[in-house]
Amino acid sequence: MQTAFLITARLKSTRLEKKIILEVKGKPLIVHMINRIKFAKKINKIIICTSTNSQDDLLEKIAEQENIFCYRGSESDVLQRLLDTSKKFKLDYFANITADIPMIDPFFVDFAVEEYNRVNADLALPPEYTLCGCIIVKVASLNKVCQIKKETHTELWVKFFKNQKKFNIHVLNVEKNRINKFLKTSLDYPEDYTFIKRVFEELYKPNQIFTTKDIINLIETKPYIAEINASSFHLKRWYDHQVTNQV
Repeated sequence: MQTAFLITARLKSTRLEKKIILEVKGKPLIVHMINRIKFAKKINKIIICTSTNSQDDLLEKIAEQENIFCYRGSESDVLQRLLDTSKKFKLDYFANITADIPMIDPFFVDFAVEEYNRVNADLALPPEYTLCGCIIVKVASLNKVCQIKKETHTELWVKFFKNQKKFNIHVLNVEKNRINKFLKTSLDYPEDYTFIKRVFEELYKPNQIFTTKDIINLIETKPYIAEINASSFHLKRWYDHQVTNQV
């Protein structure tokens, strides 16, 4: 069985301006992300899920250039945007992550889709500190959340699922070597961009995919690369930011 991958994306970032279109190896990072998802065998449709704000027009152009789909909806209500996208494309469930994870592992995506289909959860998500992963969402459950919720700013939306006591929230059975509290692969700050560029310099080959395990092996061989964006200072700042935004 195959499904769609919805990339939640906007160009409104403040800590690192227009971060998802910063270039590495001559391509915007979101294009690298799209190309990586195309390697996932369980995905037959990729959709950039962005807003109607004119600031995000470029993302629609990128979708057209990369021969994928684009849906434009609410700026602030990410849950509603995901639901509207699902209805537009008649999806029963979908894989999702933000464009802040440009080094997403397509092999993890396939694994997540397969496990989701075995357990039939309302939401399947990786354990905390999983590298380069994604979430799988049942659309019927997303619809229930959107009917119940009162908030219209839902960028951090997993908590809305967790608040539903009758929902089956399944934590994916991830290999331990994919979980690393001391390695940061998301794109949030300038040093994250520097780190990702360095990883691409070391591992990228056209028309091939380096995996999460390749990144981990690289860091084990050259641990100083991780210090670019995952020193104790950098990690504390990131953890503090996450805690603040979850309150």
